[in-house]
Amino acid sequence: MIVRKLAEAMRQQNWFTVVLEILIVVIGLFIGLQVDDWNQRRIDRSTEAAYLRELLEDFEANRASLEKTSQRLETILRNTNALLGQSVLEEPDWTIAQLNDAFVWTQNMPAFIAVVRTYINLTGSGDLRLIRNRELKNDLAQYFAESDLTVLVQNTHELELVNTFQPYIIDNLDYQAVYRQLLDDHPIAAPVDEARILDVLHTGEFRNVLTQKHTISADLLNQRRKLLAMTDNIIEKLEASIGDSTSALR
Repeated sequence: MIVRKLAEAMRQQNWFTVVLEILIVVIGLFIGLQVDDWNQRRIDRSTEAAYLRELLEDFEANRASLEKTSQRLETILRNTNALLGQSVLEEPDWTIAQLNDAFVWTQNMPAFIAVVRTYINLTGSGDLRLIRNRELKNDLAQYFAESDLTVLVQNTHELELVNTFQPYIIDNLDYQAVYRQLLDDHPIAAPVDEARILDVLHTGEFRNVLTQKHTISADLLNQRRKLLAMTDNIIEKLEASIGDSTSALR
């Protein structure tokens, strides 16, 4: 209809009408583009807010896992230290059962695997660009690089379970006495020679095995504490970014 009006105005050499109709078209296009741009920004902010909430859920899960595994590592450190203390006494003041129960922790290897679901979705889809907080994006990249390093350290230390601790137990202790029960409905039979730990308690090899476990556990605990600090920092930024995205949608 506008084209017909322009053609008619030009035939009549009504230049005022021609200019006016062109202005109407230009203004209409401009307004349409602005509306489309505004609508796309709202879609982007809505998508960003959804990703941020999902990231927050992931990092809250990561925090819970880090706290749980850190507590187990602290328990390992307490038990190895206590056994080292018992090993230098002329006569241990713990019972045989207490000594064996403490040694059980040498086989405990608490692992942390970061929840990466949302981050993989962000990077795989190219939607990471929707996260406007550049500092947050850098922190996320550093966090998952650090968590990959943690897995590498864990895997390296895991080898000590089969290379050091299990062979030592098989050669020197009653494995049933220091066995970590894994299934309640399939418990292992009672030990038959649990007093074997007394034969090795005062040896240098016993203390070296405990010291190795203590060193491994301390290394892993330091990793957990570093990741916990990074997790808290990211959670704080995620909560702030969620608030910004929510405000932008109003």
